[in-house]
Amino acid sequence: MARAGMLRPGGPLISSTSEMTSEEKGLENEEVTLEEDEEEWTGSGLSLLDYERDVLADTLPNSELFIVANGLGIERLFLEHLVLFSDRRLLAIVLNTSQHDENFLISKLKELKVGCEPKIINADVSTKDRTAIYLEGGVHFCSTRVALVDLLQSRLPVERVAVIFVYRAHNVLTSFQESFVLRLYREKKRDGLVKAFTDLPSAVSSLGQLQRLVDRLYVKHVHLMPRFSVAIEEELSANQLRSALFSVDVSASMRRVHRTLLDLIKVCVKDLRACSTTARQAQSEPLEEITHVPWVTTALERKLREKRSFLTDKQSRLLHDTSVLRDLLQMAENLDAATLLSKLLQMKGDKQTVEESSGWLMTPTAARMIEDLHELCGGFTAGKATSTFTKFITPAKWDVLAEILSEVKQIPVHQKELPEHGPSVLIIANTEEVCRQLFDVIRHGVQKAKFLCWRQLGRSSGSMPADEPLWRQENVSVLVRAQLGLKPETRNELVADVQKTQKNVARATQKKRKAVEDLKGTDSRIQTTIVQFGILHYKRRKTETKISEVSM
Repeated sequence: MARAGMLRPGGPLISSTSEMTSEEKGLENEEVTLEEDEEEWTGSGLSLLDYERDVLADTLPNSELFIVANGLGIERLFLEHLVLFSDRRLLAIVLNTSQHDENFLISKLKELKVGCEPKIINADVSTKDRTAIYLEGGVHFCSTRVALVDLLQSRLPVERVAVIFVYRAHNVLTSFQESFVLRLYREKKRDGLVKAFTDLPSAVSSLGQLQRLVDRLYVKHVHLMPRFSVAIEEELSANQLRSALFSVDVSASMRRVHRTLLDLIKVCVKDLRACSTTARQAQSEPLEEITHVPWVTTALERKLREKRSFLTDKQSRLLHDTSVLRDLLQMAENLDAATLLSKLLQMKGDKQTVEESSGWLMTPTAARMIEDLHELCGGFTAGKATSTFTKFITPAKWDVLAEILSEVKQIPVHQKELPEHGPSVLIIANTEEVCRQLFDVIRHGVQKAKFLCWRQLGRSSGSMPADEPLWRQENVSVLVRAQLGLKPETRNELVADVQKTQKNVARATQKKRKAVEDLKGTDSRIQTTIVQFGILHYKRRKTETKISEVSM
């Protein structure tokens, strides 16, 4: 008998047969009548790639640990699992998600219009409402501590839990609460599903680490999704884009500025480690991390920021300096020298900023860096413009961008290949400030953009150059969130809305349960309690006797 199956989000496997017996027809009619009474799922899932769809179909009934290569979009796979379990008949628990993860996933689930809205279970939800909320089904984002307490207190109906999702599963190697929750879950429901996801393969680089992670997650299967997999490679190569990498050579002065900022960040991090860890801990830390320090926040910094109120004065100053220096390094790499110099002069003239820093602004190293920036800005020293803005060295990235846009204009394109609104060029930058500066460069030209940047230093001698746009001005726009008119829900609004709905649902459920209990109590067939037979505790009878004597 030939069978073909497909998955419906929030529902079972629906099968269609070419031959059907009378018993099967009767069962099919019964299933149809049952499904007609239920609410239809009006939304649609994500448009998955072929390899994602195959992975989802192969691993859905099993407890799995997904180890995905970084950059392959683990969020898509995780979100599709949440869509499938967003059903009132199913209860799914999500552990180890951050506030940003919950904000993103809940907003996506609302956009997809799943059958059962997601819920957030944390310390703000009262213990009386939790059981009622759990019984509503759907996806529940629980804090690990609350889930642990509810399992120990039997508030969480384990028999109704269909699956427990563990996001960022590699964190289980360094914590115990998630593993304890899964252990309690396995003890009470041995056949329950556990699905864990991680996109940090380096955390399980050895078989020993993988074995420990599998043991703590209580899963039996591990699914690896490397970038060199045949299915993934075929899918990505079929839609591969042609890319070109341009290496921009900066001037010697700007290179010295970059090197100075890198050295300052490394010194601050070393001092922070020296005053925050013991000598033995400092020796055991890997030296390779120091190369990534200028761009990536270290684990020590994150740990100290969580204990900000208990830090010493030196630790607070060093933490502040590392974040400020990283911002300055980003400005030096992405913006022009005049903007960076203006920022440094503003910081040096601000008394509060100088007091909050550890004193690096007054060091000879910072003075040499400011001198290099003065040189890049055309000899602007001591508040006086010794030359015009024409000696202001143009950022190398601007020249490369101008060359690329001129080449794009010369590419021959047939009319039938053009989209409805004509050809377009999309430029992606990491900050809104960079987007606005590139907007000025493309719309007004390199020379006028140089003048606008040079004018930040307090002098505007000379006439403003004429516009020399790199693209047609009326077709240049900056796609900033505020200008797009988007009004996304903030996290507080999103959480407040979800928790308000949860509270109303819990109150309604409690009223229904109380009404049912009242009906059961009035039924004459229900056996009365022992107290109603006159069998009372001695202490209680003695207390009632004393109360009656006092009242007399």
